[in-house]
Amino acid sequence: MMTEAAALDRITRAGPFRGFPGLLGVELRVWFPWRVLFLIVAGLSVFALIYVPWRGFEVNQLGPLMIWFLTFWIMMLLVSTVALTEGAVLGEIERGTASWLVAMPIARPAVILAKFAAAAMGLAVTVFVPGAAAYPVLADASERGITDFSVQEVFELAEIPIGQWGAYTRLPSWGTYVAMLLSLWALLVFVAALMMFLGSVVRSRTAVFGLGLGAAGIVFASAFIPGLASSATPAGIARAVIDIAQGKEAALMAPVMGTLLASGAALVLAMWSFNRRELT
Repeated sequence: MMTEAAALDRITRAGPFRGFPGLLGVELRVWFPWRVLFLIVAGLSVFALIYVPWRGFEVNQLGPLMIWFLTFWIMMLLVSTVALTEGAVLGEIERGTASWLVAMPIARPAVILAKFAAAAMGLAVTVFVPGAAAYPVLADASERGITDFSVQEVFELAEIPIGQWGAYTRLPSWGTYVAMLLSLWALLVFVAALMMFLGSVVRSRTAVFGLGLGAAGIVFASAFIPGLASSATPAGIARAVIDIAQGKEAALMAPVMGTLLASGAALVLAMWSFNRRELT
C-alpha cells in the first residue's frame, strides 16, 4: 500500500545556520576528550618542568616561577591552537567532505560556526583546568619564596634588570587570576578564528600553518614590549598577562573586548569566504 503524499512531512527549514546543532556535536567529539586531555596534560607538564627546578633553587622567589610558567605555557598554547586548527576548514575541502556536507541540508556558515564553537569550548577547558590546578601550588610557592631582603638589595633591585622581572612579585588575587585566564582564552579564540578565516581563503595548508604561526609569533613577541598592556588588541592581552605575572596593574577589559570583536570579525569573514568558495 502506497503512502499518501499528504502524510509525508516536507523539510522546509532554512537559514544560514541550518544543521548547526548536529555539526557541533560532531566537532565536539573531535576535541573531547583526547585533544583537550592532551593539552591539559601538556599544560600541567609545563608547570611541573618549571616548578621542580624552582624548588631546587636556594632563592626561590615567586616572580620567576610565575613568569617562566606563563611564558612557556602561552607559547605552547599558541602553537597548539595553530596546529590543531590549521586543517579545520581547508582539510575538509581537500578531503572532499566539505562538499559532501553542504550537499546535505546544512548551511555553509553552520560548518564554520560549528568548528569555531567546538574549538572555543575545547580551548576554554584547556586553559581553565591547568590554570586552576596551578593556583594552589602558586599560593604555596608565594609563602615559601623569599620575600625579605636587605636595604642593599633594594638598591640593587632598582638598578639591575631583575627588578623589572618581578622577582619579588605577589600572587594575584583569585579574581584577578581568573580574569587573566579569561583573557588568555580570548587570545586563543582569536587565533582559532583567524585560522578559520585563513583556511577559507588560502589554498595551501602549509601556507595556512605558516601564516598562523607567524601571527601567533607576533602576538607572543608583543608580550615583551612595554606599553601595550592597555591596547585593545591581542597584543594587549599578551602584555597584560606578563604584567600581572610581574605584580603590576593591568586593565584587561579593553584588550579582551577588542580581541573578542576581532575574533567575531574574522569569523564573519571566514563564513562569507567559505560561502563563496568553490569546494570541488
